[in-house]
Amino acid sequence: MSTWAENRRADKVVAAEQRRADQALLFEQRRTDQETAAKLAEARKNAARARRTALWTALTGWLRAHTLDLLFVPVIVVPAVLAWTAMAEYGREVFGPVGTLLPLFSEGAMWTFAFAVPMAQRAGRSTGWLHLGTWVFAAVAAVLNYVHGSNLAHGIVMALVSVGGVVVHQLVTASPARKRRTRAERDAQRLDRQAARRVLAVRRAALDQAVAKLSEDGTATLVHQPGLVAYRRRWGRARLVPTTVPGLPVTDSDDDWTAEVSEYLSALPAPRPSTDRSTRKASGSAETLPAEITDKVTTYAAKVRAAIDAGELPARPSQTQVRKFLRIRGAVAVEVHRVLFPTDTDPGDDDPRQAVTA
Repeated sequence: MSTWAENRRADKVVAAEQRRADQALLFEQRRTDQETAAKLAEARKNAARARRTALWTALTGWLRAHTLDLLFVPVIVVPAVLAWTAMAEYGREVFGPVGTLLPLFSEGAMWTFAFAVPMAQRAGRSTGWLHLGTWVFAAVAAVLNYVHGSNLAHGIVMALVSVGGVVVHQLVTASPARKRRTRAERDAQRLDRQAARRVLAVRRAALDQAVAKLSEDGTATLVHQPGLVAYRRRWGRARLVPTTVPGLPVTDSDDDWTAEVSEYLSALPAPRPSTDRSTRKASGSAETLPAEITDKVTTYAAKVRAAIDAGELPARPSQTQVRKFLRIRGAVAVEVHRVLFPTDTDPGDDDPRQAVTA
């Protein structure tokens, strides 16, 4: 008996411990569930609070950005409502019950074009035709409202009210104010425009003076003479003349043209030597010229030959004409003239001792 009682007592102890463990587990589970529910509720509250904050921030930001636009809302909406109701009444008088749709044409078309203008601007599309449509249908609405007026005064008032709203809308939204440029920016833009116009004028003059290279198949390619040129206009005719810039070397980037000129000059007969030393010194020969000037005589001669071919100089210019064209000293002009016309026995019309440096 004692064994059975001890076993029963032990079973009761085990059962009691199991109940206590089950109760502890149930309590822990309930506590965990409550904490999870509290966390979920807090997360929902935080999310709702964040949404309200974001919505309020967006709303206040939009209001701050469009405060000026909102000030014009009554000026835009009130005339639109007045004109819409007036056109609906006038359409009912003219067309019957279906005439209430008249504002969809007179006012609706005007406002459709007006709203399309800023939308096209934001999308980066052209707005020229949209502006034209806005003002055309604004004129149509004004005429219809003027005709609707019972007398001249009423007609003028109704016409002004009809187009007043869309005019304000276009002034506010269709042409947004740009940042005012500074004086330096305006001067820079003005100079850029002047430079662009001058470049265009030079290109047009170069196109007029260009020669054509004709190929075997009949196609033509325009060929320009490179180099430093000055734009001149005389008697309404623009032309380009060779020039030099102080500090820049007199060079030619067209190797073919330079080779052609050199070949032409090398084919010319050599100048006859003069036995009179005083005459050679007075005429400005290469012996009396600096080495750097002597090296440029060939280039000067090539420029004169190009001017003769272009018709800017006569076929046989004088020394004075050569000197004025190249803007060089008389002694150098004499040497250039001798290189171009070695068989010319006329000493020319220049006296190198009286020449003035240009």
